[in-house]
Parts: sequence; structure tokens; C-alpha cells
Amino acid sequence: MRVLVAMDEFDSILSSYHANRFVEEAIKSQFNEADIVQVPLFNGQREVIDSVLLWQSGTKYSVDHHDAYMRPKSSSYVVTEKDIIVIEAGKVLTSSEDIIKPLETSSFGLGEVILEALDEDSKEMLISVGDVASYDGGLGMLQALGAKFFDAEGSFIDVSKGAKWIKYIRTIDLYDLDKRLKDKNIKVITDFESKYYGKNSRIMKEQAINQIAVEDAVSIDNALWYISELFKSQHKILLGKEERGGAGSGLAALFNSLWDAQLVTGGDVVNELTYLDKLIEQADLIVFGEGLKPNQQLLETTSVRIAELCNKYQKVNIAICATDEKFDQYLEQDVTAMYKVFNKDQYSMSDLELGIALRHLTTQSLRLLKANI
Repeated sequence: MRVLVAMDEFDSILSSYHANRFVEEAIKSQFNEADIVQVPLFNGQREVIDSVLLWQSGTKYSVDHHDAYMRPKSSSYVVTEKDIIVIEAGKVLTSSEDIIKPLETSSFGLGEVILEALDEDSKEMLISVGDVASYDGGLGMLQALGAKFFDAEGSFIDVSKGAKWIKYIRTIDLYDLDKRLKDKNIKVITDFESKYYGKNSRIMKEQAINQIAVEDAVSIDNALWYISELFKSQHKILLGKEERGGAGSGLAALFNSLWDAQLVTGGDVVNELTYLDKLIEQADLIVFGEGLKPNQQLLETTSVRIAELCNKYQKVNIAICATDEKFDQYLEQDVTAMYKVFNKDQYSMSDLELGIALRHLTTQSLRLLKANI
């Protein structure tokens, strides 16, 4: 019996890898001869590097850089066996701040990491831009990569000091922007639907969720609209055209507009790395699920794609998830059985409690399955 296990993360409580392990334990307890294949899932927000390394061997390189508040830290990028550079912007620009101060943030540190990675002899770059703590429209990253910004009097503006300096920019100089990026085939992972500016910009969508002051959100959004106008008038570059350009607070738009990067979803990358379609076609049973919050506003999650493929190949499948909205989507795909793991106190569960719950629900569903074989 060939079983495919493909669990996504559960709201940062349990990673995809560890969720898969708990489910695997349950399967082995009921079908000890089962041939089990695990597929680590990820979206543009978390677990990209670790998941990629489960499918391709590679080397991690540590880089000293700055976080979103320009404090020194270290992060890693990876070069896989197939010479793909993988960078997780969320980890690079993460912050331990309890209160988000968007006007103080900068993406400069991401540019520092990219500069280090550009020394690698690799033609492909895979960059996830979800869950970053910066809100500067990617200008800090551009400065680290060689761009310069000037005010009305021709004085240099250091945007690494924070997004609050954006409104003083009058000239954007891209002449010294690192030329090596044009030689790279760049894919940007973004599962978040947002524009570079406007009511559907990242900061306007996240303002209430992240308890960002309304005046700060409006100030940032207005500044990014202004910057997009400068890019259009001075360089004929349109930052507002991409529907997902606001991901990473505009990082996606910059990569797409300046270096012709392809915007892909986490599901696209999972399918490319794992041949998910083929794995589902070959499996006798699929156990999958997720615990992502609906308010994360992701474009799609791989679990829904898995449900569609199970329906396509008429496979017996079990879905274990955390949100009611997924139940409706799974029902449309005739999922064999569905279980909800979270109760009203869902977000107070420890990783062990959640893992045990996953293992228990999987075991019970398999016992029912065995009774009907």
C-alpha cells in the first residue's frame, strides 16, 4: 500500500515537516507495511528553505546582515544541488518587535544577503517574499544593491534609516544597480494578493490585523504611490501593474519590473520540486491538510490543489484541517473524509498537543478505513 502524506503548517504551531511525522506515525500503527512518501509543503511565508532541502541536497551559507530595524543578525541562503539559490526574505527581515513600527523599517538587509548570494555561480534564484517585517516598498533592498536616492537639493537620502524617509525622495538613480541580477532567472514566491499601493496594498490589508496605526499605514501607502510615480516618470517602470506586486511590501513588484522575475505560488514550486501530480496518481491513499488562518489572505494553499488532484485521479483521501472554510472547498472535490483538529482554543495548543491531535484523528480515520477494506 502506497500512502502519500502532505500536511501543510498549522499556524506556526507545527511545521509541515513535523505535522507529516505525526501523521506518518499514525499510518505505521495501522498499516505497518505501508510505503509512505512525505511531501513537505510551504507557501511564500515560511519553511521554504527547509522544505526545498528535503527534496534537493544543498549547502547553507550564513550571512551577517541587518534585520528590518537595522539591527545586526545572521541568516542563511541555500544553493541546491541543481544550482538554485534559495532566499527566504521573511527570515532575513524578521523582527522580534511586539509593536510594528512600519515607518522605522527597511528591507536593506535583504539586499545585503542577495549581494552575498550573487557571488555564487548559479543562474537561478528562488526568493520567497512573504512574512517580511519591512514596509519600505523594497527601496532599502535597492539601496543595498547599488541604487541611490536624492532629495530636491541633490542630497543623498539613506532609506536604510526607515520608510519615513521615502517621502523626501525626488530622484531615483539606478545606474549603479548590481548588473548581475539581470543574468539570473528569478522566481519570486508569493501567495499573497496585494498591490504596490492603494486600498489593496499589503499595509492597508494588514493594518487592522497587525494593529498598525491608521496614520502610519496611510503615510506608507501614500509614499509608495508617490515612489511608483517617480519610477514611471524617471525610468518608465510600472510598479502598480502586478496583482501580486505588493507582496513583501512591494518586493514582488520590484523583482518583476526590474529583473523580469516570474511570480509563482508556493504550490507551483512544490509541484515543480516534488512532481506532486505524479505522486498522487501513483498513491493508494493520500492524507493531507493544513492549519493556516483565513485572515492570512493567501491566494491559494496547496491542500486545495491536492484535493483537486485526488478528485481527478479518484483516490481515497483524508483531509485534516483547522478552518471551516477549507471544509467547503474540500467538499466540492469529494474528499473521502474530513476532520477538524482545532477547537475554540485552537491557537493556545502546544506543538505536542497539536501533533497528538493529528496522530489521533489520523489513527481513527484509518481504523474506519480498515473496517471497510
